[in-house]
Amino acid sequence: DLIGAITTQGVGGSVERMANVASMKSHGFEFTLSTRNIESRNFQWSTDFIFGYNKTEVTDFKSRSRVFDLISGVGFAREGYPVRGLFSIPFEGLDSDGFPIFGFNGKTVTKANYGSLNLQQSTDVDFLKYEGPTDPTITGSIGNIFTYKNFRLNVFVTYSGGNKVRLDPMFRSSYSDLDATPKDFKNRWVLPGDEKVTDIPVMASSFERNQYANLSIAYNSYNYSTARIASGAFVRLKEVSLSYDFPKEWLKSTPISSVGLKIQGTNLALLYADSKLNGQDPEFFRSGGVSAPVPKQFTLTLKVGF
Repeated sequence: DLIGAITTQGVGGSVERMANVASMKSHGFEFTLSTRNIESRNFQWSTDFIFGYNKTEVTDFKSRSRVFDLISGVGFAREGYPVRGLFSIPFEGLDSDGFPIFGFNGKTVTKANYGSLNLQQSTDVDFLKYEGPTDPTITGSIGNIFTYKNFRLNVFVTYSGGNKVRLDPMFRSSYSDLDATPKDFKNRWVLPGDEKVTDIPVMASSFERNQYANLSIAYNSYNYSTARIASGAFVRLKEVSLSYDFPKEWLKSTPISSVGLKIQGTNLALLYADSKLNGQDPEFFRSGGVSAPVPKQFTLTLKVGF
């Protein structure tokens, strides 16, 4: 029951219609472990560990997948692969002038024949390299709670992995004052010999754009090649909170029954992520059409009971 676009005969004026185009199977498990590590009169330490695994596979697919559908980064269905599998154009390095070389339809594509790069074809997509699913296969968390007398410290870490991320497009046809060139350009090809130490193409000059046809297609293909893939795994310090409950003896002569003070920080740090992301957040990558991650938040709470 996977809904997607399917090509029809065009009766009614529309060639592509939404339909039940595929079937899939999925399986997984979740493991939870709660432990009491230390139990004493004044100090306690407990841990909650969660590990989840999930895998999907498309078993039947009745539509066609274009090259661009498979490489765009959002994931697309293909029989025998996860429901949101990610593929890439094989990148074979840079030539002596810093221009990208690709493997496309079993042929080596250089600046002499960039016009053969057809990202809209759907008849042959077997040459694409499968990178992995865009959805994490592993998710979980680790929470530790430390209690000392009236103090309580909670440290909560989340993690995820098993998926791949398409890096933001590096090359565009033009840049304006409203967008900055990516910092990856620091490591681009500049001088002959750089093709041995970098996989980032040269920034083509006006002369080269006129000399070589279809450079825009080549650079756009580089954005969707194997060179622009990173691991989506991450470990995030999700929450740290410290609370203190005032001793009830302090409140005996008052109408107040309890007073508690708590300071809490949320989304404090990304402890681990692939260095190729260069600042992209793997957890909030293009989620719901919004790429901005949740900002750090700090909360101070005073709780008074009567």
